[in-house]
Amino acid sequence: MPVFNHTEELKVMLDSILENTYQDWELLAIDDGSGKETINVLQRYEEQDGRIHLIQRDRLPKGAPTCRNIGMDRAKGEFLIFFDSDDYIAPYCLEQRVREIKAHPELDFIVFRNGTYIEGTFHKHASKCNFGYPIYQDDIAAFCARTLPFVVVNNIYRHASLIKSHITWDSNLLSLQDAQFNLECLVSNMKYKYSSCPPDYGYRIETQGSISKKIMSQEHFNSNIYATECFYKLIQNKFGTKYDHSLYRGAMFIYVKISRTGFQTAFNKRLANTISLFSKFWGSLFRFQIFLTHIFSKIMPLTPARRIPILNYLIWYRNWEKWVVHKQKELS
Repeated sequence: MPVFNHTEELKVMLDSILENTYQDWELLAIDDGSGKETINVLQRYEEQDGRIHLIQRDRLPKGAPTCRNIGMDRAKGEFLIFFDSDDYIAPYCLEQRVREIKAHPELDFIVFRNGTYIEGTFHKHASKCNFGYPIYQDDIAAFCARTLPFVVVNNIYRHASLIKSHITWDSNLLSLQDAQFNLECLVSNMKYKYSSCPPDYGYRIETQGSISKKIMSQEHFNSNIYATECFYKLIQNKFGTKYDHSLYRGAMFIYVKISRTGFQTAFNKRLANTISLFSKFWGSLFRFQIFLTHIFSKIMPLTPARRIPILNYLIWYRNWEKWVVHKQKELS
C-alpha cells in the first residue's frame, strides 16, 4: 500500500484492515515522502500491531509504482493485494478473497467487485466508479480503450504468478499505471476469473488530488504520451493490428481529458505523431479531427469547436457509461 499523506483517510483504511475477519496477513505500507503527521500515524499503528510494517521508499523515482515494486520485493505472502491508502475495505474482504483463490489453484488471480466509500459509508450499488463485473466480451479491448474492466484493487494475485510472468509496475508512468499493470497480466496469459462475491472494496470518490484528477495537469503530458506508446507496443507486439481501433479510443480518452484544460497544441501534435507511428489510418483521422477543431475555433467558442469533430466518440463514451451501470445492475 503506497502512502502519501491523506492522514485522516489513511486512518480509515488502516482501521478497516484491522477490522477484517481474516487475520493471517501482513501490511506493507510504503511511504512515498509523507509529512511528519502521516509518519507518526503509521508508526503508531506499526507499534500497535506487528503485522503492519512501515517502509520508506529508498529509491527513485517518487510515485506509487516504485512503492508497489518495493512492496512486491519485500512481500512474504503467498497472495498479494494492492490497496490504496485513502480507501476502505469491508470486514469480509480479505477472507472472501483468500477463500476464493485457495479454491482455484489453477488461477493466477481473481477479480472481485468494488463499491464506493462516500462520506463515511460503504455503498455496494452500481455506479460508473465500480469495477470487477464480467460485462465485456474482450477485456483486452476494454483496457486498450481505457474502459477498464477492473482495477488493481479489485484483485488478489498469486505472488508466484507475478514473479513467473515478470510483472512489475512501470515507474515511469504518472497515470494509467493500473491499466498498464493489468494489461501486462492479460498479455502474459495469466489465468483469471471474475468472482460473484459481494463488493468488498470501497473506492473513495471524494478524495482530492488523486491520480485520476491529475491526468489533466501539465506534469502528466509526457507521461500520457509515454503511456500511449507503451500500450501500442505491448498490444501490437502480441496481436498486430487487431486492437488498433480500441487503442485509438484509448488515445481519444487521453485527448479529451487533456483538452479540458484548453487546446494544447503541442500535446495534440505529439499525440498525433504517436498514433501515426503505430497506425497510419487512425493517426490520419486524429490529425483531421484536430485540424477541424482549429478551423472551427475561428468561428465558434473552443468547447463546441473541440467537441464537434469528435462527437462520434463522445456519444459512444456517454452511452458506454450508461451501459456499464445497466450491466452491473443486471449482475448485482
